[in-house]
Amino acid sequence: MSDTSSLVKKFHSEMIDLIKKYQFRDRNTMASCGMSVSQCYILETLNRFGPLSMQQLADKMHLSISTMTRVIAPLIAQNFINREEDPADRRIKIVQLTESGNEMFVSSWKSIMESEKMIIESFPLENREILVEFLQKLNKAFGNWNTTCCKK
Repeated sequence: MSDTSSLVKKFHSEMIDLIKKYQFRDRNTMASCGMSVSQCYILETLNRFGPLSMQQLADKMHLSISTMTRVIAPLIAQNFINREEDPADRRIKIVQLTESGNEMFVSSWKSIMESEKMIIESFPLENREILVEFLQKLNKAFGNWNTTCCKK
């Protein structure tokens, strides 16, 4: 049992260090574009998945709709995204990238992709696919975080 406890503590420590490095790298890159990391992730999500309802976007971002509304307001003002009523159901708002939003996404994420390339290339060729598979499994495992977090 103590071996597991020790391993959990090491895992936690490594994850925290990794997350900090990753987020601060993104924050420093995005700040030069005049956007928050959350706003850049919204552009990335809309680029990746196409137009989404506010609920779908909030779900993909792991945020509430009220938080999402506040985060996207500057992106709408800057004409990076637009929000329109769903023609099939006017209660639903659809969010999508504008042309200038897509251009901003492409330019701001170029340096991120270069950084990702350097990280991947730091691993031996035979381990690169394993690295990606591991991250996919880790991401899937984290998909259930809210079932175990903060239970009273």
